[in-house]
Amino acid sequence: MLARRGFTLVELLLVVLIIAILASIVVPRLAGAAAEAKNSKCQANWANLVRALELYAANNDGAYPANQTAFDAAILNSKTYFPHGTPVCPFAATYVYVSTSGQETVTVHTH
Repeated sequence: MLARRGFTLVELLLVVLIIAILASIVVPRLAGAAAEAKNSKCQANWANLVRALELYAANNDGAYPANQTAFDAAILNSKTYFPHGTPVCPFAATYVYVSTSGQETVTVHTH
């Protein structure tokens, strides 16, 4: 009986083919999951900014910041509302504060 040493070329090609098929299935799902995670983080940051804006108004007799500069100083750069640092969009976009009479909000930017 012959002692068999190693694998044949067909066996190796079959293993490589199976690995390639599995990788082609998994990689697109991982890429989509990363983008979805970034989007979820951005939405969570936005929701926290809106909550901080409402808390600011509650602490200041219903008054909101007058403009973007006041919003940045009073809320974004404040350790009161964000003690662990300012929320940053994972897509490197900025959150914009819009102040119109009675409808103050932080706008959601598009990615």
